[in-house]
Amino acid sequence: MTRLTETSTPSKTAFLRSFPYWLPPALIALILALVYLNPFIGDWDGLDYTVLSVHGEPSSMALGRSVFTLLNYALYAIAHNLFGLRPDQAYLIFKFVVVAQVPLAIIMCWMLARDLTGSRESATVAALLVAASPILIIYGGQVMTDVPSVFVSATAVVVHLRGVQTRRVWLLLAGAFLLGLGVNLRETVGFLLPWLLIAPFLAGWKFDRRTIAVVGLSVLLFFAVAFGIFAIWFATHADYRFKWHVWLDSTRSEASRHPVGLANLKPFFIYFFLAAPLVCLALPIALWKELRRRGWTLLLLAAAVGLFADALLFLNYSTIINWRYFLTGLPMLAPLAADFFVRS
Repeated sequence: MTRLTETSTPSKTAFLRSFPYWLPPALIALILALVYLNPFIGDWDGLDYTVLSVHGEPSSMALGRSVFTLLNYALYAIAHNLFGLRPDQAYLIFKFVVVAQVPLAIIMCWMLARDLTGSRESATVAALLVAASPILIIYGGQVMTDVPSVFVSATAVVVHLRGVQTRRVWLLLAGAFLLGLGVNLRETVGFLLPWLLIAPFLAGWKFDRRTIAVVGLSVLLFFAVAFGIFAIWFATHADYRFKWHVWLDSTRSEASRHPVGLANLKPFFIYFFLAAPLVCLALPIALWKELRRRGWTLLLLAAAVGLFADALLFLNYSTIINWRYFLTGLPMLAPLAADFFVRS
């Protein structure tokens, strides 16, 4: 089993030649999404996204998920003007664009795992672990942001990791930009921020002014993209500000009725397990073995960041009644678990 070093990166040709490894998980994920395709829009959030996408507006929830709704609006406008697509049919475009992103998300998860482990076999197992997640399967056929956020966040970390490995500053900044963009699909993507701060130093970059400046610039870029779109829309649209404050008040009301407490640990761990059972079972021993064998590596850091991101979900009351947020850390957790399985 050939492995890459943490400072080497595979070429485009190597990726294309590796299609027997990444294509099967991508096809399996696509088939599962189609088999369990929701015949309707999906969750109530999906209805909200659909209506807002047709009107070209961000959601009033959190930071607006504007990348999702505004890109959907662009697709609808094109289809409406060229083919006469009716507003009541728009959800079909939005839904099947999500379906199309399912295999792309799995391929990016494969690339991330391959670059972290240096093993195509481990990457394939990691991609299969993500592809088999019930959350990915269920929401891969709905007008929801779950799959797009996995696609963008995994792509962001892959690009940033390439920058870390090749010492190319522009790739670091591109990865930070994409991660910030992912926050505009699902706010929990922002919980992966520690990766931007730690990865360069863990990979051997000198702790000097230049590195600190580069890392600081990437973090500033992340925050500018993550909050910039929302800030501009919030400042320029009075009706949006009103709707957003209504959402904020309703959220506070719900949070007061469902306070975060120790009793929430049980559903929290149940949902964490159900998101990817094999990953959950393998994680404790995989973390211990990797730390004991090689110490702190980028692979171990990715898993730690994924755990950190999922752990932060506990602080929100909605986590105990909604399991789909656990997709946030899964692409970062799967590579370590997969490498453990392959080595075992």
